[in-house]
Amino acid sequence: MLNYKNAKVTEKTLDFEQIREYYKNSCKEELKLGLEYERISINSATLKNADYNCIEKIIKSFAHIKGWGLLYDEGTLIGAIGENSSVSLEPGCQFELSLEPKKEITEIEKNTKEICSLINRIAKFYNVEFLPIGITPYTTYQNINIVEKQRYKIMAEHLPKYGKFAPVMMRETAGVQLNIDYKSEDDAIKKIKLFSLISPFLTGFFANSPIRNNKLSNYKSFRALAWKYTGKERCSLFYKNILDKDDATFDDYINAILDVPMLFIERNGQKVVIGCKITFREFMQNGYMEYSATIKDYILHASLCFPDVRLKNCIEIRNHDSQSLDMTLAMCAFYKGILQSDFDEIFEHFSEINSQDLDKMGFLAAKYGLDFKYKNFNAKTFTKKLFEIAHLNLNNSEKQYLKIAFEFLNKGKCTADILIDNNIKNAQDILKYFKRVNNC
Repeated sequence: MLNYKNAKVTEKTLDFEQIREYYKNSCKEELKLGLEYERISINSATLKNADYNCIEKIIKSFAHIKGWGLLYDEGTLIGAIGENSSVSLEPGCQFELSLEPKKEITEIEKNTKEICSLINRIAKFYNVEFLPIGITPYTTYQNINIVEKQRYKIMAEHLPKYGKFAPVMMRETAGVQLNIDYKSEDDAIKKIKLFSLISPFLTGFFANSPIRNNKLSNYKSFRALAWKYTGKERCSLFYKNILDKDDATFDDYINAILDVPMLFIERNGQKVVIGCKITFREFMQNGYMEYSATIKDYILHASLCFPDVRLKNCIEIRNHDSQSLDMTLAMCAFYKGILQSDFDEIFEHFSEINSQDLDKMGFLAAKYGLDFKYKNFNAKTFTKKLFEIAHLNLNNSEKQYLKIAFEFLNKGKCTADILIDNNIKNAQDILKYFKRVNNC
């Protein structure tokens, strides 16, 4: 993530209090919303994943036109940065836009449209299309080269040892992430709990990856399924202690992060591979080789943990498939409205729900979208209720962004259902569909 500046850190040997201070120093008075918008990159002629060489030319052209700087990783172009925003590449050449955090959705809309429109126009010269869906529809990971970024190469080597779908997650999937500020420790923990509790319903509603390997799969969000099998020790809800405690604090989140096996650290611009041999707690206690832990090591390690809702110097909500721009803006409006709601009113619905229940509902959402029931929840009706709560807390100009969401919800549909209802069965159908509706 490139659009949020880190809190001020030092290089002294790390202790628990320094980690706690990192999160406390990240509290903010002015709350903003950040957007990270990924899309699948494909060759419109072959339907296969776009070649890196083409993507590299697109980034260079974009940066030249916008006057942005280029980002390199040991000689490999990985993105461009300017105006406090960035465009960058995910491991399988998925294209990501990271926007400077904004207070108003209209600002997000304006900047996203401007950047995506320019990127799309440039891409057409190279037969590249950026599709707003959650998984590449034609090529599977075995035939997708990893972007030559050192971080990605280390992840690609070690994550598959602990999660069978880690290669799918890295090379095939694309999502939408929203970054939410927090003003205090209590505010942060409440938001983590709230976003985690409602995550299965938002995963289901924004499910948008039913087609993989050029055919309909048995899942409405194959992307969500892939994340479930990327490694239970660092994904999904590995910080279950927060969700199952009434008095959770930053300490509970930190302790969960400390027990995750480490991938690597950085020293003098070089990666020192640890390869999951030790946890971060063991690194703090005993060091590794000649290296001692620093707060920068912790921040890096925390970024290599991938729960649906992640605490950094903001709260990252990460459980949505990539969407059309209209649906992405609806997502932004939903969370803005929910943030202004009475959290306790929503918590009351989850009095009988624990982290194990959320795990189960997450799988149901990946498979069925909104077509599932669990305990006292009907996913269709409860998701609509959540959107109604959000709608009540938005001003009139912001309510318009939820119109498309209610069109879906009134029909009991998730995004994947719209594709399926349009008789889309393969990659060619998807490309034709998005060219026709022109909402990439």
